[in-house]
Amino acid sequence: MKKRLILRIGLYSLGVAILLCVVLVAHILAVTKPSNNTHVNWQLSRIDFENSLNDEQAQQILKAIKSIDGIKNTFVNNEQGTLVYSYQAGQLSNEEVYNQFTQKVDLAAKPYVAPPIDEASGCPVMDKESLSYRFSSFVQKTFR
Repeated sequence: MKKRLILRIGLYSLGVAILLCVVLVAHILAVTKPSNNTHVNWQLSRIDFENSLNDEQAQQILKAIKSIDGIKNTFVNNEQGTLVYSYQAGQLSNEEVYNQFTQKVDLAAKPYVAPPIDEASGCPVMDKESLSYRFSSFVQKTFR
């Protein structure tokens, strides 16, 4: 009787583990599939403000940055006092956007300049030595 119970528990555990692995692989493939909407030429830039922002200032900032032709996406972090925006590289430059933006908004701001170490590595968020990066790369290479 005990052997059967142990065997059942082992088989159920194995089944659940296999199911979870299948779900993980399916999820990785779903979120990393190529998109028809390519963002290859998009550039991300950031403007830092000296102080944190209130909601009224954030709305003013969003209105000003969205009024500049060529700006695609925007995000304001009120607590950190930052504005992140994207635009098509070649149509605009960071300096052009910053100059137009500062003419429309009366807040002390400066463009963010990435440290050389971050520029050299490309994406500072992605650690290519991490287990999660290596596993997802393996799954993508295997199933694509």
